[in-house]
Amino acid sequence: MQTRTLLLATLASVASARFGQEGLIQSVIQALGAFGPPGAAGTLAGQTPSVLLAGANACAKLELADEIVATLGNDPQVIAGAVALVAAEKNFNPFAVDIPTICSNAALPATPELRGIVPLVDPAVEGADVQNANSAASLQAPLAEAGLSVADISRAGGFENFEEQA
Repeated sequence: MQTRTLLLATLASVASARFGQEGLIQSVIQALGAFGPPGAAGTLAGQTPSVLLAGANACAKLELADEIVATLGNDPQVIAGAVALVAAEKNFNPFAVDIPTICSNAALPATPELRGIVPLVDPAVEGADVQNANSAASLQAPLAEAGLSVADISRAGGFENFEEQA
């Protein structure tokens, strides 16, 4: 009986973890197939899951968002797809760490249309309500960035419960 209870508790904790969200962004980028060289959108879409996984560097998704715009062009649909990647929640392993990582490289993203966007974070993280509200607001009107990193912008918006990653 104890084994079954432990198994159910483990399954419940895994189920409550927020796995699999990276596929949402992948489909957004895949849909940009009419832009850029043939097959480029698919290739770029295939890279999105790896930059959103827990082990990825927090700046990698910003670099990929810049690459999406550089490769597919600056059509509003392409910019919207890249913005979705910048704002996407990056997974983190709640069994290993209890706070997310956010990019502290002030040069990223380099694309002007992507600056001032802050990412969503797991709602279970303390202060996530502030960051997630700021993320939603930044999609409507990018936040003041004046040479700041995404981590700096997040901190200026009142969210400090994260680890910086360059």
